[in-house]
Order: sequence, then structure tokens, then C-alpha cells
Amino acid sequence: MSNSTLRITEIFYSLQGETRTVGLPTVFIRLTGCPMRCVYCDTSYAFSGGETVSIDSIMSQTEQYKARYVTVTGGEPLAQKNCAKLLTRLCDAGYQVSVETGGAIDIASVDPR
Repeated sequence: MSNSTLRITEIFYSLQGETRTVGLPTVFIRLTGCPMRCVYCDTSYAFSGGETVSIDSIMSQTEQYKARYVTVTGGEPLAQKNCAKLLTRLCDAGYQVSVETGGAIDIASVDPR
């Protein structure tokens, strides 16, 4: 198993409120940190703080919710180098995954699933 870690602000279960997946039971994994500082940001509380958590632990917490849809968000989740590893692990585990990014960071490392 992986010993990679990410800085996490929160992991929670809710209904997706945006896009074509609105209403789907979803696990939200909010990563900490963002280099952008967009004036319209509604999650500035995720700019700092959080807790360092192993990807294995994130996977275990996600499994507890029994949802098949996961959204990885932030801050800017792709600002953490291990975000791509988490996205791949989630896809490997059979989750339908979306990532909420501002688009300023290259997505080449993101699993296309």
C-alpha cells in the first residue's frame, strides 16, 4: 500500500450540487492549499491548516460512506503533488471521480478515467 500523504481540510458526505451529477450522493475530499487567491473563492478557509493524512486513510474514510461518486476539491487540489496518486487510487477502486480545479495547473498527470 501507499505511504503517500496529502494535506486535507475535510472529508464529508453530501449530495452533489453542481453539473450533470446534481443530486448524486457524493463523498467530497477537500484538499488544503491554493496558490491562486481568486477574488470569487468561496473556500478560502481551505487555503491553510488541515491535517496530513495518508492516501490509505483517505481511501478508508471514503469507503465508509458507501457512495460511488467522489469529488476531489480544494483550495486547488492539483497544487498538491500527490493529488494525482489519490485520483488514480479512487478510479482503481471503482469510484466515479471528478476533480474541481481552477484550471491554472496542468492536468497532464490526472488519470483520464
